[in-house]
Amino acid sequence: MDDSLGYKLFHASRLMNSRLNQNFDSNGYPVTYEQWQILSRLYEEDGQTQNQIALLIERDQASVSRLIDNMVKRQLVKRVPHPHDRRIKHIFLTEESKHMQRELEELALKTISKASDHIHQEDLETCLRVLDQIRKNFK
Repeated sequence: MDDSLGYKLFHASRLMNSRLNQNFDSNGYPVTYEQWQILSRLYEEDGQTQNQIALLIERDQASVSRLIDNMVKRQLVKRVPHPHDRRIKHIFLTEESKHMQRELEELALKTISKASDHIHQEDLETCLRVLDQIRKNFK
């Protein structure tokens, strides 16, 4: 099993997530990999609903709700009720998280760069195409 595709994908993903968490923490940013997924989507388009975010990061609603609860407590995001439907909450970045954007993105890129050290560009492109196909196979 240690040589299976699933095991190697899981292990590589876990290592990258752990390194990203370390990079954020060692630079004084109170953000986890899971929270980074949400922040990065909000950096692309602020004010999305929890449902939109859950679909984008491919996580269930309950997990996203818990993550956002913690992010609200850490003042990274805020929930704003929809003007016409109070059941819908839009998630917005706080000023604090907006100020973190550049550094968080740099740390994420540093992590990605470390993960792809000593991998030829052609091999990396092939790997990314294969991973895209794996995702398509399960949709």
